Amino acid sequence: MTTAVEIAGDKSFDALSIDPSALKEIPELSEIVTTFLNGDYKAILRNPTSQALFEKLAKSVEHSSTDEGQKAAAWEDDSIGSASASLVLISGLAAFNAFLQANVTGPPLDLRDVLQSGSSTFRDHCLRSLDVDGVSVYQHIPHVELFCLARMVFTAYFPRIIEGSSTDCKWMRIRVNAYHQRLLSGASVGKLMDTTSLQNAIEKDLKDLEKEILAPGSSFSTEAKVQFLLEKAQIHIMQGLDLKAQDDLKMAKTESGFSYALSGALGKRTKFQQKDISQLVVFAKSRESDDSKAEPQSTDAPIESGTSKDDQDLNSTVPEALQLNDDTLLESIEFSKPTSDQVDISSLPPALAGMQPDQQPQLNPLDQITLLTEATLKDALTPFDKLNSEEILPYAVRVLSDKPTNWQIYTQALLVRSRIESHRSRTQERSVLQMQVIVDQIIADTQEEATSSPDELPEIRVTQFLPRAQASESAPVPERLKYIFQLNTPTRWELETELAFAWSNAGSFVSALEIFKRLKLWPEVALCYHSVDQVEKARRIVRRQLYYSSKGPEMDNFDVDAAEVASEKWDGEMRSPPPPHAPRLWCILGDIDSDPECWERAWEISNHRYARAQRTLGEYWSRTGDLDKAREAYLQATIVNRQNSDSWSRLGDIDLRVGNWDGAIIAFQQSIMIDDTDAKTYSNLGSALLSKHAELVKLQKVAGALGEEQKPLPIEIRDDEENISQPKGKKETPQDFLRQALSAYKRGAAIAYDNWKIWDNAVTIASRMNPPSFPDIVMGTKNVIRIRAPTVGEEAIDLDILRALIAEVITRDRGETDSATGIYTPPRGSLARAVIQMVESDIVPLITTRAELWTLSEKLALYCRDYARALSCAEKAWRMLTQSADEAWLTDREKWKEVVRVTDDLVSAYENYGTMEKEDGELVEKAWKMKARSAIRGVMGRAKDSWEDTEEWETLKELLAGLKS
Repeated sequence: MTTAVEIAGDKSFDALSIDPSALKEIPELSEIVTTFLNGDYKAILRNPTSQALFEKLAKSVEHSSTDEGQKAAAWEDDSIGSASASLVLISGLAAFNAFLQANVTGPPLDLRDVLQSGSSTFRDHCLRSLDVDGVSVYQHIPHVELFCLARMVFTAYFPRIIEGSSTDCKWMRIRVNAYHQRLLSGASVGKLMDTTSLQNAIEKDLKDLEKEILAPGSSFSTEAKVQFLLEKAQIHIMQGLDLKAQDDLKMAKTESGFSYALSGALGKRTKFQQKDISQLVVFAKSRESDDSKAEPQSTDAPIESGTSKDDQDLNSTVPEALQLNDDTLLESIEFSKPTSDQVDISSLPPALAGMQPDQQPQLNPLDQITLLTEATLKDALTPFDKLNSEEILPYAVRVLSDKPTNWQIYTQALLVRSRIESHRSRTQERSVLQMQVIVDQIIADTQEEATSSPDELPEIRVTQFLPRAQASESAPVPERLKYIFQLNTPTRWELETELAFAWSNAGSFVSALEIFKRLKLWPEVALCYHSVDQVEKARRIVRRQLYYSSKGPEMDNFDVDAAEVASEKWDGEMRSPPPPHAPRLWCILGDIDSDPECWERAWEISNHRYARAQRTLGEYWSRTGDLDKAREAYLQATIVNRQNSDSWSRLGDIDLRVGNWDGAIIAFQQSIMIDDTDAKTYSNLGSALLSKHAELVKLQKVAGALGEEQKPLPIEIRDDEENISQPKGKKETPQDFLRQALSAYKRGAAIAYDNWKIWDNAVTIASRMNPPSFPDIVMGTKNVIRIRAPTVGEEAIDLDILRALIAEVITRDRGETDSATGIYTPPRGSLARAVIQMVESDIVPLITTRAELWTLSEKLALYCRDYARALSCAEKAWRMLTQSADEAWLTDREKWKEVVRVTDDLVSAYENYGTMEKEDGELVEKAWKMKARSAIRGVMGRAKDSWEDTEEWETLKELLAGLKS
């Protein structure tokens, strides 16, 4: 039996079956399936079923802006019966694949005769029908009618026939909705727009489909499961959900049995390098082919799209990989000859043990995609720094070092490498030029030969670096489309936009502007002008899209750079209806003019769905000090888009400033549940919890004074670090809030490891716990010293905290001393051991002027019965005070008192420690009495003129007399 969805050209679908009798009723079905598998989508779109669907689409989109009753009327007079479900399915698949071929992969596809009935009005209706939550798609999408037809089939018409219950319908609906979300984001350079309703629909279908595909005993093949997980990961990457994408990628790796790891191997990276040093390299190995052969083959296994040859035997032309041609860096790492100690195999999986970095096996196509997805995930969703860049590049290099298995995979690998190399000065040139080569090829392969188009698309003029491939040399359509959803390949205008920003980062704003203007991305044109301080040009570009000219409609006929519009203010009436992307344009105008009315207009035009307008309003009111309006704006933004962590975080900031601790706690927790990688949010959550603790303590004192019982708290607090769920109805005590504040600060400090203020807050909270959390105090203090000591030295040490730690240590019982040395060594893991190590390794090397640090060290030495060290610390504290360069104690009474106190302590130390015996039986200091008298006389001799006859002077005289007796 042949499954209907096998004609989709991949192994994704395995659920909906066609009744064999349907093949007899529709004799042309077999021929249509063959036509589809050969990639001749144009022929399918010409058949009567497809043309009838186009007519139905025209009727549907015409009523897309009307009420539900009118929409339902568009489906009446159904001229396509359920018996033709297979033809409807094939038409929808052909429309979607033709759309992808025309916009993403190529080769060129001339569909003018197919869409002859499609007028500009029909196209405009299709574009309008794709608006979601106040966001419009890119208005110059070639053949957007094809996407609308596929969307109608898989989200509206086909589910009506089969009641939307089949696996293939859900999967295609996910693909269509995900691409719809991408089209909404593509016009804003890959930034995910606020399309909550669409995102919720995708998430629901993903959950339902996952239950079917990954269920125990599922009939889906391993390859189908891996394809689904990789698609799911790409969708979550697009939506900015990095944690979910990581989980998807991990599951795909486990399901496929793919082993890979980032490790190091000795080699040379530069032309002048003499010694081999460790270089990052990805070791990867696919599951053995025997594993897949051992799986039983189903009699109704899906039909492969395109050629029947193995992927590794493909010899199609792939894009040219440009050479680096740098005077320092090598084209690739030169690994040294194999030796047993080249690779640290301790960190490698067993399947990769013994593998050489430059002699790795060929990978399966899906495993290559897994590595590229890993690189994309790390590049897109981790903070950029040099270390991250070095860790990402080897994933793309591993794929490029393989024999090409698929045209689209190799193209994507070049693109991923270009994105990563754009961050380094020595590889930035190759990055931009390589991306230019990819864009040249993609545009050439998606550009129709005709220069005019009924769609009135922007004319694309391409000056290619390399000759265009002949038809016989170019990859066939099925091969290009085979893994397009697992790769999430960008459209041609997204690639060009990315290239424009690459040129902009390289300093070529002219090249960037030319691309933006050619694509008619006016918001990007305005932002580009604004970035180079040409504010008036930016304002004129935006106002032209929103307003008519007061000089008449003929001004619209001039080019944006024409002299006639150079001084035009575009101060006529507002355009009606508003242009596509009007909410975004109004927000940009508001940003330029700092005018809140523009953001409010954007909110109204979007029917209160464009969250960006409210976020900007919130920021504006926050700057002006109107916190009530700011809070309301951020609250509206979170209602519209609950998946935006920044909106929740800013709402929490406002609540923190106005003293709404409960609201701040909830807002920060919501932000963390969406994105748990922001240290600032954790720190602010800690502040909110700490403020709530202080409020409760105050209320308890008031309640105690009035004799009232404390009421239960109205909210529950989520402990993210310890993963403890609070029982419902449990009363939260002030200590609970303090404990959770500590957890929040610790998590924030772990993320922002070099932020000493967060570590210091963690120390403060740990010291206020009852009892104090001494391990956290030690850890936080060590990190504060680590971060601050290089710049402020011993000022990084908090004396109060150190004093409290040492006081706690010396009050605890000691164990037995070492019989050989007589010195007590605290056991491993004890607080005393940790504090002593911190003092000796982190604090003592910093002491230069603060004598009390030596005094505290003396107490620790005494606790360990190390009397020689205790005496040495006392001597150093005394010298530090009495031998200061400014000798301020000779004129300052308080400092004079301090010198006398330290001298008294030193005499006591000589008397107490000097008479103790060391391990060899000798005294710690035989001449302790003489040294004590010498210290007193030295101080008195220098202070005679300043402090004779004072109370402190008499103290020194008494000490000296006591030593004489």
